[in-house]
Formats: sequence, C-alpha cells, structure tokens
Amino acid sequence: MDFKSTYRIGVYEKAFPVELSWEERLTYAKNAGFDYLEMSIDETDMRMSRLDWDDEQIAELLDIQRKVGLPIESICFSAQRKYPLGSEKWEKEARELLRKGILFARKMGIRILMTQGYDVYYEEMSDDITKERYYRNLEEGTMFAAAHGVILANETMENDFMNTIEKAMYCVERINSPYLQVYPDVGNISNGTKDVVGDIITGTGHIAAAHLKETVPGKFREIPYGTGQVDFPAAIVQLYKQGVRRYVAEFWYCGEEDWEDIVKNNRNFLDAQFEKARIIMGL
Repeated sequence: MDFKSTYRIGVYEKAFPVELSWEERLTYAKNAGFDYLEMSIDETDMRMSRLDWDDEQIAELLDIQRKVGLPIESICFSAQRKYPLGSEKWEKEARELLRKGILFARKMGIRILMTQGYDVYYEEMSDDITKERYYRNLEEGTMFAAAHGVILANETMENDFMNTIEKAMYCVERINSPYLQVYPDVGNISNGTKDVVGDIITGTGHIAAAHLKETVPGKFREIPYGTGQVDFPAAIVQLYKQGVRRYVAEFWYCGEEDWEDIVKNNRNFLDAQFEKARIIMGL
C-alpha cells in the first residue's frame, strides 16, 4: 500500500481569503491536494451565524461538497473564546453555544467538533473554581454530544490551563466517555513542553486527529512552515504509531498575492514531513 494513502490531511478554512464562496474555497483546497476542509466557527458574527442555518442552507452546502468532491469533515470551534465553559459571567451562553455546535455538526454530517481548552479567556482569571465549572459543563456537553453521535476533541491551547496533551487528558480520564477525546496542536504543545514526543505518548488511544501548525517560542500563529521550531517528523512518527491518521494543516491567509501557491506548497511541505517520518519508522 502506498504510504500517502494511509493518512489524510485537511486544510483549515482560514488558509483562504474570506471573500471566497464555499464552492471556490473547496475547489482550491481540492486542487492543492488536500483531502478535506476544516470549517472555522470563530467569534465573528459571520461565522457564528452558521449555527443558526436552516435545513435549506445546510443542504445547499452539502450539495456543494458533493459537486466539488471535497468534504468538510471537522469544525474548529474557536467561538468558545467568546463564551468559555468555565466562565461565571457567560456560563449559560457557553453551554448553549456548545449544544448549538453539536447540533450543527450532526446536521452537517461532521463527526469531530474541535472544542477549545479555555476555562476563561477575556475578562476572568483562571482559578480552581473556573476549572471545575469548565469540567462540569464539558461533561454535560459530552453527554449531549454522545446522544447525537458527535465526538468532542479538546485542542491543546496557548494557555497554561490546557497547553499540553497531558493536561487535556485529565478531562478525558475524568469524564471517561468515547465522545471526548484530544485534538492536539503540535505547534502549541511545542510551546507548552520541551518533550513533545513524551507529551504525545500521554494521549495514546485518545487522539482523534492533530493540527500540524508551525510555531516559534512564545508565538502561536502565522509562522510559515519550515521557519519555526516544530519537529514535524518526530511528532508524526509518534502520532502515526498510535494510529492517528487524520491531520489538518493549520495556517492563515495573510493577504499574500500568491496565496494559491502557498496553499499548494504547504501540502507538499507536509507530505515531505510524512515521508521523513516514514523513513524513520522503516515503512
């Protein structure tokens, strides 16, 4: 079997200019060689409004995916920064937001909702109370997700609360449901620990997918591939050995005129990292 056929790499929605139509965005992703797209539902009104789409709007996007031949298979649910599950001020809104995200994913046929490891974000300070509130509300959300067949997978973040897989695994083990897993960002954990491979090992059996993102010390976004600190082959080796076969290229469109070439080159870069990992594993 061809090694490349054993894994799939999706691409983050924000790798493309925001003004593109869904058909254009999916077509560019397909032409660049990506296998699927990860939708962003962030804090903007434009993206949060997707949670209120009616059945006709959802059916239209499903039809576009079939027409183009490239699916949307996961959601990065960063809208939770606005309403984090550990917030006292926004607790009601946070719980409702998660429920809406789960229902939207179910209607879209999306199996993985990438939840955010934030107990608080903007106005409130993290403490034992906010953390316990987060765990309680995440458990409630996980049970709701279980009823609808949607897997919640906590992303490792840029905060102290959940910047490693080991910390995310505390939630997984505490809630103990097949519908709560971990979705590590190898760039974020490269800033969260010096032992990235050891951290990945702590998630064995519970890593649903992984973000492949470049970082430099203290900076988490908009770092071009190959210019940062992330040892992609080493991370891929350990993830692959665990049976992880789903990955997403997380990078951003930053106004570049040659963004189409960047998207294609980034897929090629990541395939080269997988080839290095294959050689290391002796496959």
